[in-house]
Amino acid sequence: MRTENLPMITEEEEMYLNRPYGGLFGNTVIASVVEELVADPTMDYRPKYLEEITGKSQRSIYTALKTLTKLELIENVGDVQAPIYHVKVESKKFIALSFLAYAMLDDREGSDCMDLAVREYYNEVLRERDEPQAMATMSYYKIHASTSDREMFKMSAASA
Repeated sequence: MRTENLPMITEEEEMYLNRPYGGLFGNTVIASVVEELVADPTMDYRPKYLEEITGKSQRSIYTALKTLTKLELIENVGDVQAPIYHVKVESKKFIALSFLAYAMLDDREGSDCMDLAVREYYNEVLRERDEPQAMATMSYYKIHASTSDREMFKMSAASA
């Protein structure tokens, strides 16, 4: 992309662009690690890789990973000698952090990434779980049958 096609950003925006979640949580080690995890949740994360990508110390990375493991955002699938961490993508914390990452982008760019992600989450996860229950708990519904006398029928719903 040529430089004249790039959008102009203020100095303040540029400062927050390089911070995890736009600086919302500061420039902490844990925020930097979480940003990396949310950016690519399918990757195998090793502490050394996170040290290199975030520029943080080995000790602080291990502390952040220990905290995130206790919070059940990640799990150690390796061993003590060679830890490997996976993101628990089914975690609601991960889902919420993903929505927040999209919200930060939307506010900055004026896009609809978060709306699309919420819609996709509803369609793939919540709809199947919630809609059958909503239908089964209706107290009654009306059927306008095409009978000769156009009589209105009232039926009771039953739940299985």
